[in-house]
Amino acid sequence: MLPGCDYNHWLIVMEFPKDPAPTREQMIDTYLNTLATVLGSMEEAKKNMYAFSTTTYTGFQCTVDEETSEKFKGLPGVLWVLPDSYIDVKNKDYGGDKYVNGEIIPCKYPTYQPKQRSGSKYESRRYERRRDGPPPEKKKPRQEATTTDSASA
Repeated sequence: MLPGCDYNHWLIVMEFPKDPAPTREQMIDTYLNTLATVLGSMEEAKKNMYAFSTTTYTGFQCTVDEETSEKFKGLPGVLWVLPDSYIDVKNKDYGGDKYVNGEIIPCKYPTYQPKQRSGSKYESRRYERRRDGPPPEKKKPRQEATTTDSASA
């Protein structure tokens, strides 16, 4: 079993529409509302959510028992319900931005930031079709032979 995996800490991975993509605040509200649906109140949701992410993954972490974790399955937007484990065993840290009674504490670990595409999404997939054997030579512009070149040849 992975360190920190105690079946009392859970990672709830969610999916969101891509167009229009929700804001960070909308995602956090969705996390809290999903947890409140399972626990019965927003107050309990704020007490039991301990971390979340809107970049590296889209989901939140919460403390509930294994039986309660089953209630997330089938809720709108919920992709996976997984037992959580430490990302930093030495410091007993589960990762993600911390959420402590409504206060957000940004994570201290590097997070994934998607790169903005400037061109076609297929641009990096272009390739030259090659036949077996050595690569074809590039044709150089034809130069006219000078009289000294033809005389020495």
